[in-house]
Amino acid sequence: MAKIFDCIADRAGNYQHECFLSMIEIYNENIRDLLRDPKADTSKLKYDIMRDQLVGMYVKDLTSEQCHTASHAKTLLTSGDKHRAVSATGLNDVSSRSHMVVTLTVRTKNLRSGDYYVGKLSLVDLAGSERLSKSGTTGQAQKESMAINKSLSALGTVIAALASSEKHVPFRDSKLTYLLQDSLGGNSKTLMFVNCGPSQDNCAETINSLNFASRAKSVALGKATKNREDVMPEGKTGKASTVMAAANKLGNDEGGSTARKEGGAATPRKIGAKKK
Repeated sequence: MAKIFDCIADRAGNYQHECFLSMIEIYNENIRDLLRDPKADTSKLKYDIMRDQLVGMYVKDLTSEQCHTASHAKTLLTSGDKHRAVSATGLNDVSSRSHMVVTLTVRTKNLRSGDYYVGKLSLVDLAGSERLSKSGTTGQAQKESMAINKSLSALGTVIAALASSEKHVPFRDSKLTYLLQDSLGGNSKTLMFVNCGPSQDNCAETINSLNFASRAKSVALGKATKNREDVMPEGKTGKASTVMAAANKLGNDEGGSTARKEGGAATPRKIGAKKK
């Protein structure tokens, strides 16, 4: 992520950039906004997973923080990580009980041509699969383990379907796979790191992880492409200009501040319409 901000600084003479960060966890198939105050009332927020033609999959009603430096982004990540669900199991004293997804959306304006481009970096920390007999979890922790294993199984099914070029890929079987749909089967560049334990006691889990990695490695994604945002010229009307006008209204409703966006989708169309 630091390299992105270094690149932004190097290109400042010819390009204008806006960066927005969001951070969620998927806990028991429910989405939690890790950048929102945990004491805040979220009863009216649905956190539905939506699709935008330009930016791809996103979460509705999610907090999106504008950040200008890598250190600011790191501060946000540290703050959000404190709200993540963890508990002790027989295998790990601070076991993550959820999957975490961090998204950095960058909207770039070419100062010479006036063109806008949108990029999205998703960083995903998956909870580890657990055998209930080994983890020794009971009650709520056992429910968490079952939810983790179910979503990881859905991810494995999606990877297998992509690897075998099946016509139907069950992205909707879990919120994790549905949210990562454009990363797993779109026009993105995707890296996956699989962690394995060296202990002989974990031999079966290590083999399963390596088999999963082998299937993931065989998945061929489409060519990564630039996402160009079409903005209608002044005096003309169309879908793009309508969206931009709606986003301008959103900015006015928020008092013109671009430092923080809550209650709206962190889509580049909304981000891009804000004026400094």
